[in-house]
Amino acid sequence: MSLLANMEHLAAASGVVAVTIDSPQHPRAFRGVETWAPVLDAALALFDKTDEDTIRLVIGQHTIIVQKEHGQTVAVVLPTGHAIAKSLRRMIRRLSKKERGPLVPRPAGEQAAQGAAPGEPHHSEAA
Repeated sequence: MSLLANMEHLAAASGVVAVTIDSPQHPRAFRGVETWAPVLDAALALFDKTDEDTIRLVIGQHTIIVQKEHGQTVAVVLPTGHAIAKSLRRMIRRLSKKERGPLVPRPAGEQAAQGAAPGEPHHSEAA
């Protein structure tokens, strides 16, 4: 259950647009920009048809990474080429192993300094 328990940490990571976690014991969970929900559902369906541990899908200017860890499957949308792509698989593995505490929101000034591009919602607005 650790991925579900740590979903807010994953959704709040820099560059993450949307996250879906599918677990046999719990209903599918989603956080992020709502327009991605049906696309992530389709990505999970495609993933189920493969024998892979992870797949990547490129859709326009975004990449979806689908990965299975400890019986749970996670699908994450991020802008193609974003720096988090290099460490995302490792982050998912770590979040699946140990439940983190509740997410502590960053102060508004710090969020603005890291800032979303103009017109992009901050993660607190997208969740």
